[in-house]
Amino acid sequence: MRGLRLCLLCGLLLLGGAACAQEALRPATRQELWVSGAVQGRLPLFLKDVLGDSYKRFRFRGELGYRSADVFFAGRQTYLDANLRYKADKWLYFAFEHRFAARSSASGLRHRSIVQAELVKDFGRFAGEFRTLWQHSYIEWGGQREVFRNRFQLGYDIKKWKLDPQLSVEFFNWASNKGWSYFGTRYQLGTSYRFSKAHSLSAALVHDRERDRAWPTRRWIASFTYTVNLREL
Repeated sequence: MRGLRLCLLCGLLLLGGAACAQEALRPATRQELWVSGAVQGRLPLFLKDVLGDSYKRFRFRGELGYRSADVFFAGRQTYLDANLRYKADKWLYFAFEHRFAARSSASGLRHRSIVQAELVKDFGRFAGEFRTLWQHSYIEWGGQREVFRNRFQLGYDIKKWKLDPQLSVEFFNWASNKGWSYFGTRYQLGTSYRFSKAHSLSAALVHDRERDRAWPTRRWIASFTYTVNLREL
């Protein structure tokens, strides 16, 4: 009888251990703050003769930003983006962007380039947008160098209201020597307020969810961007 009890106890312990082993690890949760300032406008006038009628189709944007860790002053990244955008049609845009980034976890500058296409379409008071891009990070082979991102966004123009909402979801995929990996999703709910034709402020709540890794992280991010449109000054 004592031997039977001992066997039953050992069995229960083994079952409990197996259940714990199968239980998924609880993702780490982080809070961050993203703040940036941007200027946008047309290309320098000396390029007007070179580009001809296409000159008006180009826009340039520069953005200087700061991204914190859990503590605001414990900076995770400071970056400078240079973006050149081309309007191919009233609903189709192409862009090239390069980022210079300094991270607290690494010495020196890190570089990243993006090539993207964007489709936009209005449906009454709704504004739909789809953006697809290829992102290349200039890091050693084995890291996330080649990333493909697809974002779906929907906005709504509320009558007699300046804070029109925008909701988006973006999917992150990584192409590596080990194959294709869907490693993250980003949700964003935001709005923007225009103080004048030249000055505006965008605010958003962002939620990042990592996946396809042993210890995933989920981040809640408050994002703010102040933009100056040089064409309207």
